Amino acid sequence: MRHFPIKTLILCILLPPLVYVFSIQQIEQTMGARYDEELAAMYTGDTRYLFDGSVTLQDVIRENVDAFLATRKLPRWGGRVNVTVKTADGVYLYPDAYDGPGSGFSGVSSIDVARENFRMLNDGLIKTVDVTVEHNTLIANCILFACVAASLLVFFLSYRRGMLRIGEEERARQGIIDSLADERRQRLVQLERLESQRDLLSEKINSMKTELDHERQKATATEDEMMDELVALEEKISETLSQQDDQVQEINALRETIKQFERDHELKNRKSLKGVDVVKKRFGTLYKKTDFHDRAIEGFVALTEEMKIKAEEVVHQLNDDPAIVQIKRKVFGRKNRETVFEVIFAYKGRLYFRKLAGNRVEVLVIGTKLTQNKDLAFLDKR
Repeated sequence: MRHFPIKTLILCILLPPLVYVFSIQQIEQTMGARYDEELAAMYTGDTRYLFDGSVTLQDVIRENVDAFLATRKLPRWGGRVNVTVKTADGVYLYPDAYDGPGSGFSGVSSIDVARENFRMLNDGLIKTVDVTVEHNTLIANCILFACVAASLLVFFLSYRRGMLRIGEEERARQGIIDSLADERRQRLVQLERLESQRDLLSEKINSMKTELDHERQKATATEDEMMDELVALEEKISETLSQQDDQVQEINALRETIKQFERDHELKNRKSLKGVDVVKKRFGTLYKKTDFHDRAIEGFVALTEEMKIKAEEVVHQLNDDPAIVQIKRKVFGRKNRETVFEVIFAYKGRLYFRKLAGNRVEVLVIGTKLTQNKDLAFLDKR
């Protein structure tokens, strides 16, 4: 079987013994540590009776350990608990080789008993607890049964899942077979339809051959008419070529016009640059206390003559005494937060400057209300 859970079967065979052994060891270690901790708190009992000599340490340990073991469930379930208590000298106090209270201390005074009890406690006691779970006991059989039952349950679930998968694949395979059978029937029907269409096409081909022969006869009769049409088409082609030549001449004329416009534009730019240099030299000569940004010079050159006069009046005032210039508002830059002042001239003109050290100023931008947004964007990026 392709879906038989062979791996799961192997795991179900190998894992139960391993889990069983590990569980037994874990129970022995856990219960041994637990019993050791519980005995440590109670196996010597109340030391007052030991120190007044009314009872021996060996009897107290034997009674307490026996009482402790009698209340544990693990021994009744098949576990074996071995407890040993000995002195630092190696003398075993539990289990002892004899039974009966007061063993070894007959006729000894209570003072000697108390002194011996104190000595042994003072020297220290060595206690060991060894828990062993034997095989074929109640608790071992329960653990083994649980491991085997869990293994069988896992194998059963895996086997059932495999069988369900086989059933699903069988149903899917049967569905594919049924769909292929339906498709075969459809193909046969389609084949019959194609054969009937082939007969119809054969009839149409024969009919078209007859019509073709008829059209050939008509084409021979209308050959003269076609020649006349060809002559008319040649005349139209000649007329189209003539119009094309006229359009080429117009295109050449437009190219010459564009070249002339570009030369005039270049000449205008040269004059503008020359004007910028002249204004820059003149301002540098006249206004010693004022610095001018290149954008301010370019904006000044772009003004009308009337606005240039008003703008230069403001520049003259800034050069003489910036305090007398009427400032509209302050504009703050984004990066270094320097203060830039805005001045209005000729109603539409805008001039932006900042103060420098040594009672100097720098004119940053000269423009108009139309260029104000671009000028403010320039100042914001500085």
